[in-house]
Amino acid sequence: MLFFNVAIVALIGIANAVPSVHRNQARQNVTTASERLGLQWIGGNSSLPKILVLYTGGTIAGGSIYGALDDTQYGQLQLTGEQIIARNPYLANHTQLAVSNWTSSDFSTGTDDGLVMNMTRFAHDALCSEDSDIDGAIYTHGTNSLEETAFLLDLLVNCGKPIVGVGAMRPWTHLSFDGDANFFQGAMLAADPDSRNRGVMVAFNNRIIPGFWVTKLHSTNPNAFGPTALGDLGAFINNMPYFYNTPSQPIAKHEFDLEEVSSDPSFPALPKVDILYAARGFDGKLVLNAHANGAQGVVIAGTGNGGIPSGSDEIEEALEKGLQVVVGTRSPFGPSTPSRVPTVAKAGFVHVIQSRIMLQLAIASGYNMNQTIALFEGTLRKAIHQPWSPEP
Repeated sequence: MLFFNVAIVALIGIANAVPSVHRNQARQNVTTASERLGLQWIGGNSSLPKILVLYTGGTIAGGSIYGALDDTQYGQLQLTGEQIIARNPYLANHTQLAVSNWTSSDFSTGTDDGLVMNMTRFAHDALCSEDSDIDGAIYTHGTNSLEETAFLLDLLVNCGKPIVGVGAMRPWTHLSFDGDANFFQGAMLAADPDSRNRGVMVAFNNRIIPGFWVTKLHSTNPNAFGPTALGDLGAFINNMPYFYNTPSQPIAKHEFDLEEVSSDPSFPALPKVDILYAARGFDGKLVLNAHANGAQGVVIAGTGNGGIPSGSDEIEEALEKGLQVVVGTRSPFGPSTPSRVPTVAKAGFVHVIQSRIMLQLAIASGYNMNQTIALFEGTLRKAIHQPWSPEP
């Protein structure tokens, strides 16, 4: 693959250092981040926006040997990032694109936190460093965990430049492949000046969805993604982005420091946090088992607005052992609401999958349980006039 060596060299370099923001000596003899990172731009018009393509594969790159009707058994055929770009000649009329490859025969962004974190460090370096000449980025991703990467990037890469997640629900061999349109629209969104200061977004099925709230709501439908709160940020008309409102950020969003997160012993990955699903007869020993298996935190998908039917004694024991616990709701919409006197954090409107990532980042940033409670509950408590602070 044309850019495979570039990305692997970058990954190795980032994995053996504190975030690349500090590698000042390496920058002394180069002019731009593009040169420093070895990016090669596709497109003949150097005046057009430069959009970095973080290629991780996914259905958007997958094809099927079983014919044009198959959309469940694909994956035997693969497109490279460059081949995806070559499928749409209209891209060169609007952007310059450079591919950074984040696929591996041993890991994937759907299974490995370390790989995703290294890609996040690379994206932060490319977009947010002082020598950056790059206007935005898109990342291709398998849809099973596209939302997780969107949320992680949204909390860690915050210099105003747009990052857009794209994917597909049908393989490129399908008679109605959706990936070409999603990729083109994602590139147009990343290149649009009006996309700045809106955080990470997802371009899918003509919709512009906020990365903080996005989740996969359907396992096979091309209209697979939607927000768990708020609503769409905009839509694509004639494949060009149209925003409904001026830029804003979620009240519940907390921007973590990438350098601080990367100083945690879990580097290059993140602290281990497990998710448990609550139902009638919930066994609290599962929480203790998670801790015994190396988890530093647990997120429980609670019933209703964050209920746990049973297991309170075991949860209290786990807390005493240093485990951090966040309780969300297994419902697709609505909040997990705070207790008047909390012992665990309630996730508010942050969905369970996203809560896991927020808890990982909090633990990596040195938060204790009380600080984690304040992180998740602070804005909601203020709104509903239920203040709380830990006893001195």
